[in-house]
Amino acid sequence: MTPADSPLPTRRLRIRRSAAITGAAFVAWLTVAPLSLSLILEQPLWSPVSIVLGAVLLFAPLGISMWAWRSGVDVTTDGIAVRGVFTTREIPWKQIDGFATGNEGVQAILADQSQIKLDPLKPENLPQVLEIGGQELRDADED
Repeated sequence: MTPADSPLPTRRLRIRRSAAITGAAFVAWLTVAPLSLSLILEQPLWSPVSIVLGAVLLFAPLGISMWAWRSGVDVTTDGIAVRGVFTTREIPWKQIDGFATGNEGVQAILADQSQIKLDPLKPENLPQVLEIGGQELRDADED
């Protein structure tokens, strides 16, 4: 295989939420773990209520940590993948007409004129996103 025959390397940009959310969730878990375990084991309230409340208190910080670690935006040369805790939506570059920025962050404008919020993507990341996608940065006034 010659260098000309080798496939182009896939560039990737991963944008995730702040690691401070995971740290805060861990501190919250350390704080509520004794209370939740005592609710489950001692059952001071009506049994089912104690068990459910203890389980919710025990797993809520873990769920928040998982959300912060997993959700975000992945940008590749093929398109943009918007990741949630349990879902992923992949959007090819040919379906993206543009991007809108505002107080809510960055939204991708699709070919059918619907918008998808790209949390936690910031407007200052757009030049890098467009470079990976092989797109050009232009103002809305240049139409």
